[in-house]
Amino acid sequence: MRVEDLEPIKALHEEWFPVRYSAAFYDAAVRERMVGTREPLHTIVAEDARTLEIVGLVTAQLTDAATCGDELFEPARDFRAEECSRVMYVLTLGSATRYRRRGIAKELLRRCVLRAEAEAGCGAVYLHVITYNDAAIEFYERNDFSRLREIADYYRIDGASHACYVYALFLSRARAGDVRLDDDDGRGDVASYLASALARAALLVPAAWRTCIRPRRGGGAGRA
Repeated sequence: MRVEDLEPIKALHEEWFPVRYSAAFYDAAVRERMVGTREPLHTIVAEDARTLEIVGLVTAQLTDAATCGDELFEPARDFRAEECSRVMYVLTLGSATRYRRRGIAKELLRRCVLRAEAEAGCGAVYLHVITYNDAAIEFYERNDFSRLREIADYYRIDGASHACYVYALFLSRARAGDVRLDDDDGRGDVASYLASALARAALLVPAAWRTCIRPRRGGGAGRA
């Protein structure tokens, strides 16, 4: 993201979520940093190829599994603990109303998962969703996320408390017995596999989508 994206990003978040984020959240987000900690924030932005209007985005943070607070791996009895040292937490994800049902959110999520796959020791992608958001719940379940638990009173909106569900997608490298990416399978390391996977995926989506993913300008972590 860029600093000049602040107002459109804020407008989209206010369209998508009943939670109101602080000005500090947006100020940090457009600089690809977490508010408060200034840790790196991973972002992928989708634009309309004709108007350059931002029509979707995902924000996510790579964090230590031990400090994520949700005991993510407790239900997963067949996991390699050494491969689950980090997790990718999806803070926000969405697409503009008039651009929905075009696969934008699905592609943003897919690229976020690929980014997690490229991070050594990352065992899962996870998120929270308010319990009454049936559309979001259906979306994540359709994209292979599993519901782990319900947390009471997680959100406070307009003076009322609301529960959330924790959803996670456990990556194959963390599962005991699953095939892992290595040089012996002909696909090279994870980073090489990520690059080739994105190249293959580009053949499957419209040209307008391919041109709407901004290349990162400057240093730091790039976009998928």
